[in-house]
Amino acid sequence: MTLIRKFLPLLFPALACLPLSTHAQENVMLVLDASGSMWGQIDGVSKVEIARDAVGALVKDWEPENQLGLIAYGHNRKGDCDDIETLIPVGPLDAKAFEARVRRLNALGMTPLSAAVIKGAEALKHTEQKATVILISDGEETCKLDPCAVGKQLEQAGVDFTAHVIGFDIANLEHQAQLRCLAENTGGRYLNARDAAELTNAVNAVVAVATEEPLPSATATLKAPASALQASEITVEWEGPGDEGDYIAIYSLARPGAYTSYAYVKPESKSVKLLVPSDLGDYEIRYVSERRKPRDLAKLALKVTPVEASLEAPDEVSIGTEVSVRATGPHDTGHSIGLAPKGSAPGAYVSFAYTTGEVSEVRLKVPSEPGDYELRYLLANATSVLVSRPLKVVESAITVSGPTEISATESFSVKARGPEGGHWLGIAKAGSAPGAYLAYQYLKDGVEDYTLRAPAEAGDYELRVILVNPERIAASQAIQVIPPQISIQAPESVKAGEQFEFTASGPSNTELWLSLAKSGSEDRAYLTYEYVNQTGSYRFEAPAVPGDYELRFMLSNTLVGARKAIRVTE
Repeated sequence: MTLIRKFLPLLFPALACLPLSTHAQENVMLVLDASGSMWGQIDGVSKVEIARDAVGALVKDWEPENQLGLIAYGHNRKGDCDDIETLIPVGPLDAKAFEARVRRLNALGMTPLSAAVIKGAEALKHTEQKATVILISDGEETCKLDPCAVGKQLEQAGVDFTAHVIGFDIANLEHQAQLRCLAENTGGRYLNARDAAELTNAVNAVVAVATEEPLPSATATLKAPASALQASEITVEWEGPGDEGDYIAIYSLARPGAYTSYAYVKPESKSVKLLVPSDLGDYEIRYVSERRKPRDLAKLALKVTPVEASLEAPDEVSIGTEVSVRATGPHDTGHSIGLAPKGSAPGAYVSFAYTTGEVSEVRLKVPSEPGDYELRYLLANATSVLVSRPLKVVESAITVSGPTEISATESFSVKARGPEGGHWLGIAKAGSAPGAYLAYQYLKDGVEDYTLRAPAEAGDYELRVILVNPERIAASQAIQVIPPQISIQAPESVKAGEQFEFTASGPSNTELWLSLAKSGSEDRAYLTYEYVNQTGSYRFEAPAVPGDYELRFMLSNTLVGARKAIRVTE
């Protein structure tokens, strides 16, 4: 399995040098998430496509003495928690058929991951023999079962049941914890994968773990500070076996089994540097050798203490503007200054900017809705707020005025006042959604005079000032678009193939045009055309085939403002 040897050191320290065992046959069921969220993209490629490629790489290097099956969920129907199907029973692998079946999977529905793991365990006869399930999921359970409880039940009922779980593109720590609990309650591994390379690595890694032979027990010692500031960096000194793949990590006591940062040990250096978690509380530093039992060779307590930070900003700002913030505090990669609704979750934000140094000067976009908000200094994981201060967002003078009536397609002047920064002035159908528009101009600070073009179709419309973040109509005025006055003067008949002249008057919009088409043809059809000019005089060549035709003054691709019949004779 060449891919395993190549990728293990990149993914998970414990898996860096696992031996490729040749012991007894393993029965493995792959459970694949094909829920609707798998159409989400990473670097422009959908997650379902990435998963297909990862499984394709797996089967190419599959050990022939092991058996493999495939279950998928969410691939047939939307909103159905029973949409779980055994696509390939466990048995000797036909790599081409297996990969072809995976590539035909769609992504549609719910995430009944717990029930799918149960189905996999039952298919493997887990109450009678050793069984391993590998689950790949990109989200939380959405079908009521508790993954933690399911893992515990399967472990208790099984002869030797193990579920390894790969969380694919899961940023939410609570969702990660849910999947981790399922795996660890069965003695399995939980791995995160953020992109295509990591998913391929993770899939291959858990296959290697399923055939792993443990090393003899060993001991280690650690030396590190008893406390450290949030989001700082500490040095940990160590003594131990120093095998390739051993690592030192900071583990959360609040989330058993979850590590926040880690570093590989290297025999030539008896120390590692670790990033301290952002959340306050009690942690453990551990020397871990996944290839041994027990795996934790040494432990040290670590208390994470508060770090100082400050925010300077005005107490009040107008909707849709920007607010200047001066922040002091930690400035490692990933820390940010955010603006969020008062009382919202720590990770919520309307706008944010990353810190730039010990002192950060940033500008944040202010929401379009007035109300009570907070400025926050957020640490890298977006779950810990170091310091916050209130910010009141108030209404401001936003206006729009223009003619109450305008001829279709004509350009007209509008006066509008509003903030700069992606907000805009537009014309839209009366009663349409805030984001609808038929013509628009971005607002600029200090500018009041704008030009819009009326729609081609007559009817009731609105001039609007639209603020974004979130999108809302901040000011509006009704405007009626009336049909334009158009006339076409042309001969009643012309001879086939001859040039003929005609005149037309109407809107002065030079993006409109006149066309010659067969009578009764679609409005968009034409034999020849010419854009509207300032003179109002035109020359066309008559068709070679005699018959009934018409000249059309086109207000859009499909809207005819006026017609004039013309007969082509021999």
